[in-house]
Amino acid sequence: MKFALPLLTALLLPFASASDLSGVKTYLGGKLDTQLAGTKALSAAADQYYALAKNVNFDYQALAKNPQTRAALQAARAGWTKASPAYEDIEGIVAGVDALSEFDVILDAGTSAADGGEDVVPFDLKLPSGKVLVRPGNLFGVSEGTLWGTVKAYSSGVPYDTDGNGKMDFGDALPDANVLKAAAAELYRQSGQLQKAAASWKPSREDVFGALIGNVPTVGPVFFEDWKSSPFVIGNESVRKDFVVISRMADLAGNVSSWRAMYRGLSADVKTKNAALDSQIESGLDELARYVGKLSAREASRRYTPEQAERLQREAQNRATVITGRITQAAALLGVQVQ
Repeated sequence: MKFALPLLTALLLPFASASDLSGVKTYLGGKLDTQLAGTKALSAAADQYYALAKNVNFDYQALAKNPQTRAALQAARAGWTKASPAYEDIEGIVAGVDALSEFDVILDAGTSAADGGEDVVPFDLKLPSGKVLVRPGNLFGVSEGTLWGTVKAYSSGVPYDTDGNGKMDFGDALPDANVLKAAAAELYRQSGQLQKAAASWKPSREDVFGALIGNVPTVGPVFFEDWKSSPFVIGNESVRKDFVVISRMADLAGNVSSWRAMYRGLSADVKTKNAALDSQIESGLDELARYVGKLSAREASRRYTPEQAERLQREAQNRATVITGRITQAAALLGVQVQ
């Protein structure tokens, strides 16, 4: 997720705080445990797939005939689909806190050198073959593009019924074993580094207010914009290479969960100053969570048209704008000056 607005800096003035932000850290730690478990499983499966490919000298036609291949790829996909939602559930925290924000670029928001922009990832990816992918983009995206074949350069080009349902569906091709092994290993390593950084992070009201005011306004310009160009809205017309396996509505639902977790740590202080405002913020976040959750749940049985997606985006952004204004007001009441 790339912020549509720059992260806002907060200066905390003296105030007797009743805030207990330990719950924010507990929430973050629990989700990171799940993320790490998923990336570990992904990396182990990618290693197995690489070993199978190496045994046939990377002859992918021969690899397709090995019955162990499908199990390895299914395990790799299962690891990715466990780790990615867990990260989305904490992205609002990671991306919004200065001490952790670089990990969001590395893991989920950073662009490739080819795509450019302000958030090009700060790493190269060295493959077991010795080839180096220079600034390839964020690691969840590289792994997704490899496992589901949305990036042709990361695919073997050999069709393969990965899910074993007897027909060729989206993503049914053998991935490049070198790319998958390297990307999965680095994703697991960086997830571990994030876990260590999070363990040493001491949440402050500056962090939490800054993260909320920086994140909540991204509902429309980030999540809905990605969603509108994805297969979940425009089907086969989509040319997206990332955010195509899990809908951005599900990702947004995870992010809203992190916003609610963050605000719970601030609620006691806000309530002391203005109980009505505290209630409005909590109900606003709750209602946004229900709104997005309903959209996400409906995707199981229907596809929204581009026109519907535009209307839904406007409604969601209006809600986010109101919530942001109220959180900004709460920060001012507590002596946190947002610049």
